[in-house]
This record gives sequence, C-alpha cells and structure tokens, in this order.
Amino acid sequence: MKNWIYIIITAVIIIIAIIVGSMLFKNNDNTKTESQTQNNIKQQDEIQENTFTNDISVSSIEQEKISPNAVLILKKHYEECDHTIKEYAKIPEEYVNLNEEELAKKQEGWRIEQFSKDEVTLIKDINNICNEHYVLRQKDGIIAVYQIHEDNTETLKEETGIAVEYLTDIDKLRLEEGIRIYGEEELNSTLEDYE
Repeated sequence: MKNWIYIIITAVIIIIAIIVGSMLFKNNDNTKTESQTQNNIKQQDEIQENTFTNDISVSSIEQEKISPNAVLILKKHYEECDHTIKEYAKIPEEYVNLNEEELAKKQEGWRIEQFSKDEVTLIKDINNICNEHYVLRQKDGIIAVYQIHEDNTETLKEETGIAVEYLTDIDKLRLEEGIRIYGEEELNSTLEDYE
C-alpha cells in the first residue's frame, strides 16, 4: 500500500511539474511574443519615419516647373544706350513643365533673371542701341521725326505738320543739329511743346 502512495505522490508531483512547466513555457512564450510584437512595432515606426523623411526629401528636391499659365518677360538690355526694353508674352508650349535647369539649356544668349512657376524673366545683353531713339529735324519747313537704327542710320518715321517758321531761333538751330529723344513718351511730350 505504501507503494501506491508513493506512486500517487510521484504522479501528482509529475502532473504539478508539467503544469508549472507549461505555465512557465507559456509565460516565456508570451514574453517572447510581446517582445517580438514590440520590436515589430518599432521597426514599422522606423520604416514609416524613414518613408516620411524620404517623402520630405523628395518633395524638397523636386524642382519648380513652369505652369502653362505663366507669364514670360523678355528683357533686352542695350549696352550702347544702357536702356532695357521689356516685352510680355504668354509662355510658349515647349517651355511648359520645364524646370529652371532645363529652361537654361534651351535659351541661347538669354540668362534667367527670375524663375517661378508663374513668371519667368529672361534677359539678353545686346551690344547696340535700342529702337526707341529718335531725332527731330526740319524737313521742307516742318518738324520731321526720324528713327535712329542700330547702325546709326536714320529713317523718316513721320512728318508732324508743325511749321518751323513759328519756332524761336534757338529751336530752329536745335532742329538743324537734330534734337535727340528717347522713347515714345518723350517724343510726344516734345512735339506737344512745339505745337
């Protein structure tokens, strides 16, 4: 009978050991699973953070491109007279979606002065005078307007109908020498003074 008691006690100890062992193994397994889950979460956070950082880097590296509605400003700087003439134009189709570097490659003789998606300003230096230089002279008794060209030749632009005979002697002398004028505004203002 004593043998049966030893056998029962041994069986109970083995069963308790199995239960305790499985609980410890299960607890250890849960701890490993929790640790793995936490590591996975950390890795996912790092991946998301790196992706976010990379997105920001890519966005900041991405260059501004010309919009189809952009305005093109062409500036011609004439070195001999030191005047700059501005012309405004709609952006040509072949410039749409170009970045600053791509546009610079397409422009021979022009420099990019200002670049944004909405406005592009190109400037070019020209070793000459601009086409807004005039000279007033006397022709057949009236004041005539001549346009001065790049090669310093003059062509008749218009005869004003303003009679020279009513001008002062000083004005008549000035007309014989030629009164040089720059720009349409100054031309119109000067002609009004002689009317």
